[in-house]
Amino acid sequence: MVVMKNNLLRFSRLLRLAAVCVVPMLMAASTVHAADETKGGPLSLIITYHSTPANRVALREEMEKSRKGLFQHWKEQGILKDYRLLFNRYVDSGSWDAMALLTFSNPADAERWNKVEQANPAGLSKKALALTTAIDTAPADLVRNNAVANAPLHPTLMVIPYETMVSADEYLKYADGYVIPQFEGWIQEGVLSRYGIYVNRYAAGRPWSTMVILEYKNDAALGAREAVVAKVRARLKENPEWKAISDSKKNVRAEKLAVIADSLMTP
Repeated sequence: MVVMKNNLLRFSRLLRLAAVCVVPMLMAASTVHAADETKGGPLSLIITYHSTPANRVALREEMEKSRKGLFQHWKEQGILKDYRLLFNRYVDSGSWDAMALLTFSNPADAERWNKVEQANPAGLSKKALALTTAIDTAPADLVRNNAVANAPLHPTLMVIPYETMVSADEYLKYADGYVIPQFEGWIQEGVLSRYGIYVNRYAAGRPWSTMVILEYKNDAALGAREAVVAKVRARLKENPEWKAISDSKKNVRAEKLAVIADSLMTP
């Protein structure tokens, strides 16, 4: 009986030791994976297209044609790893009308996009280009993201640009300690299906330096945003580390004009 008890104690100690060793390794692996995306050339392009109110309908139609005839073709050729086209739900002269989120598998494929630009600036046809008044292109890094299984096909998106007041490394520490716990809380509450944080690789003089893209499950989930934010923050205040960041009031970022958008469906 004594021998069995001693064996159980030793086994329990081994389990605790394994937990202490394995969990930090998993966390480190996750951190390294996120950091690796910023070591080479940027693997994302965020392109925003501006139009006039009178041309919005025509621009959306041409973006749909570009999605089927151009962007999908470049994906099948292996130039694009993936792409997503968004359209601003509302007329808003202070922001963009359409957005393209382009992802490349490696820097070599990103370089191949340069040839695409020569024939199709910003990935658009001549007809679509004629409907734009301005275009902004930002090479970026997707530094943090998560999604639920079976995410809805027709989410309601909120795109929030920020101007950051600190270095990229400091911002990531802030995001990991303060922002991500909130996003994960929103997922747990059942309103958020996906989130992504992008860092503008060459932010000087640009309209934004970091961008958050939130995918809510539907309009009702977006409508519950304020209540869910308050609920999750109240829960997180019980975490001393999170509360310390919240109470510090450090000027890390300034929120700019957010956009509610819909996704132009991919095949």
